[in-house]
Amino acid sequence: MAWVRLCFLRYCTRSKRCSSYLKARAEAEVKAIVDEFLQGTQPLEQDLKLDMPVLGDNPAAVPVKAIVELPITPDSYCEELIILAEGNPRPLACRFKFTPLTGRAEVAVRLRLIETQTVSALARMNDGRVLMARQHITVTAGGCGM
Repeated sequence: MAWVRLCFLRYCTRSKRCSSYLKARAEAEVKAIVDEFLQGTQPLEQDLKLDMPVLGDNPAAVPVKAIVELPITPDSYCEELIILAEGNPRPLACRFKFTPLTGRAEVAVRLRLIETQTVSALARMNDGRVLMARQHITVTAGGCGM
């Protein structure tokens, strides 16, 4: 069964109709992940920095750093941070959990990106606020095929 699915996906990515179907499915998955993370709150586009290159010349290992710029105290800290690669077949790249003892909410990862896309980071604070940062990256060659 897995072999049939793999063959279908290989065929499907070559046709334009199937490619648009897969993109629509990935967009729906991104929306579901973001909605679940937001839990009905409105994200604030402040105090979260996404540091990454504008051009991904090696899409197999694109360095991405997410930094919560607020001071971490026992009363105000980041509980959870996720990074989304919105154009990838599996958009949720990683999820991190923090405590007040962490000291600083900062993560650095390397992502494999399949195409030019937007990378997003969302951070949930202990008081319920959600911080968001987004950045577009141009990929020179698909990293998933490398």
